[in-house]
Amino acid sequence: MKSSDILRWGLRGIKQRKLRAALTILGIMVGTAAVIALVSQTEGIQSSIIDQVNKLGPNTISIRPASGAVVLTQTDVNKILQIPGVEYVVPVVTAPVRVYGGGTSRLFTLVGVDSAEFEILISDVKYAEGRLYQSLSYSEVTVGSSVRQPQDLTYPMVAVGQSATVEIGLVNPVRKTIQVVGVLEPYGTSALVSVDDSLFMSLKGAMALTGRSSYNALFVKTVDVDSVDYVVENLKAIYGTRLSILTVKQITQIVSTITGQLTVLLGAIAAISLFVAGLGIMNIMFVSVIERTREIGVLKALGFTNSDVLLIFLSEATVMGVIGGVLGILVGSGISYVIPIILSAGISRTAGSFGSAQSFSYTPIIRPDIAALVLLFAIAVALLAGFYPARRASKMDPVVALRHD
Repeated sequence: MKSSDILRWGLRGIKQRKLRAALTILGIMVGTAAVIALVSQTEGIQSSIIDQVNKLGPNTISIRPASGAVVLTQTDVNKILQIPGVEYVVPVVTAPVRVYGGGTSRLFTLVGVDSAEFEILISDVKYAEGRLYQSLSYSEVTVGSSVRQPQDLTYPMVAVGQSATVEIGLVNPVRKTIQVVGVLEPYGTSALVSVDDSLFMSLKGAMALTGRSSYNALFVKTVDVDSVDYVVENLKAIYGTRLSILTVKQITQIVSTITGQLTVLLGAIAAISLFVAGLGIMNIMFVSVIERTREIGVLKALGFTNSDVLLIFLSEATVMGVIGGVLGILVGSGISYVIPIILSAGISRTAGSFGSAQSFSYTPIIRPDIAALVLLFAIAVALLAGFYPARRASKMDPVVALRHD
């Protein structure tokens, strides 16, 4: 029997039972869509984080105190600069601050870094308005896009050329006046902070504002990528376990490992719905075999072999698997782009209730190989679920089948 004839008989069986076939296809579609939608989220989040981390450059090393008893000072900066292979050491001071403006207030992050080293730390930054703060200023700040206008507000909180009030400290908060001199274009999150939700000012100004005499972190730039491991070994030899040392390569590996495990977990959870759809296919195929017992007897009486009958029923399952899989990929692709919008809106509302609306954005990634694998999986589930009912149909005795009412 020709393949085209087998397919035609399979399609005939589906057309005769449109409602059942539609429900089966719907089950496969839902399972496939769930896999595509969830896996694309983790792929997009991983890509977004790695892209932001890589903006620091592969020759960057992050150094932070391993405990509260450890402090980083200018002495440490000078000591690290003496290590062969080190090109720059960028000290950074960070602190949470509450910004008052536009009749409201929000929590943001104050970042102190020397203006000459600002673009070493945050590369490819662009200005929506104004300029960068001066290195000798103790009051000038350049703010991220969400500081000027938080996502949950319809009007700006602060503006270039105007002063604003910041509150520092939790126990005995101190209010001070700052001068906004620039606003950055939307940037996203770097390995240091969320740039959009930060205020940047000179290192000395931030230390004076926060009352700190030490640094929160040091970012080391080596002369090239090959020098990273050598510098890390020297840092460990000098400081032992007193510092937390991370390279961009290590951060990337950690992110890839975590998101990879999350992808497997979410994919496995979503795949359960495909197996449930497979049970639906098996049930419908069994019912179809019972209803078509007399038809099977007629086909065998006309000369159809056991293999022909088996292939006819398997073709029905295959067609439903293909249609459900393709529709699931299309629907899942659409849903995958809606999920970040919902998450972003939800996080904005939650963060806004605590006085801050943090930036949260990424683009889902639907890899062609993953989509193809999911489609094949959907077809495989349909075939496996339909095999036993199809085999049972093929083994029927034609005489018994013809006597069936």
